[in-house]
Amino acid sequence: MQKFRIMVRLDFMKTFMEVVESGSLKKAAKNLGMSVSSVSFQINSIESFYGVKLLERGTNGVKLTDEGKIAIKNMKSILSSVEETKKLISNLRGDKITIASGMVGLNIVHAIQTLLKATYPQLEVNVALRGAHECVRGVLSGEFDFAIAGDILDEHLEFDRLNCDVLGEDHLVLITPPNHELAEKPVVTLEDITKYPIVMLDDNYGITTSTKKALMASGLKLSELDIAYTVSDFYSKINAVSSGIGIAITSFIAACKACEVGLIKMRKIEGFKSERDIYLVSSKLSLESKKMREYLDFILAKGRQLFEDFAVQVFRIILIFRLF
Repeated sequence: MQKFRIMVRLDFMKTFMEVVESGSLKKAAKNLGMSVSSVSFQINSIESFYGVKLLERGTNGVKLTDEGKIAIKNMKSILSSVEETKKLISNLRGDKITIASGMVGLNIVHAIQTLLKATYPQLEVNVALRGAHECVRGVLSGEFDFAIAGDILDEHLEFDRLNCDVLGEDHLVLITPPNHELAEKPVVTLEDITKYPIVMLDDNYGITTSTKKALMASGLKLSELDIAYTVSDFYSKINAVSSGIGIAITSFIAACKACEVGLIKMRKIEGFKSERDIYLVSSKLSLESKKMREYLDFILAKGRQLFEDFAVQVFRIILIFRLF
């Protein structure tokens, strides 16, 4: 009987989240294939469970109360944790893992995949390429076992469910079209970059949130930049800069290949706090498994070595092509 109540309560939480997302009980009922009275009953039950009013209901729909804003974060964490556990248990029945990577890990993630397969022949290793924050969300939901990311949102760390190990170091740099005047300027300053159109990625990418943090730490507001063009993937960003649409701030590691083949040029920005860590993200819950802990240790050791080797290679490229 107790188990039944818990299952219903999880369903009620899902209903509550649907109501908030759709903006009204009527729309939520339609989306869920339920009656409005059933939805209302479940919302009342959720409010009784938390002991406070979570929604303001009016003629224009529903709005979260301050208590509701806290409660919905808790519900999302609970439901995400349940799904993560279910997927983890399912995955442990066989030897299969998925490593997700943002652009910062693109140069090493397939090498890690190959090394894992060579060391663990029975292991199926899949790679998924996403924006950093989507990678981390995938770890939280149980969709991905590991993620290589250059930035982690505070909201993802809030419930203390992630294990984050430093894999390497990256820098944010300015990229310009090959013939841009900033490409030849002896010193590029923060003031310089405010004078030209900027190409940005959307907020799903760690490069974007890292850039915002670095600008703030360097004393420059995002509103001071001329954000002329926002794109939804890294390659579009490189193409936009290469085509002369604007300049951009991006990951040094991710942009190296494009610079090497002459699509763009890279410059340091004087006075810009550009350093950022690259993380290997995993779920603390998944590391209760000895297998997963072993895979984590292997990926950390190989990944750190690969990043060190890549840094040496990049240094040679800098000397040859005089990137800075």
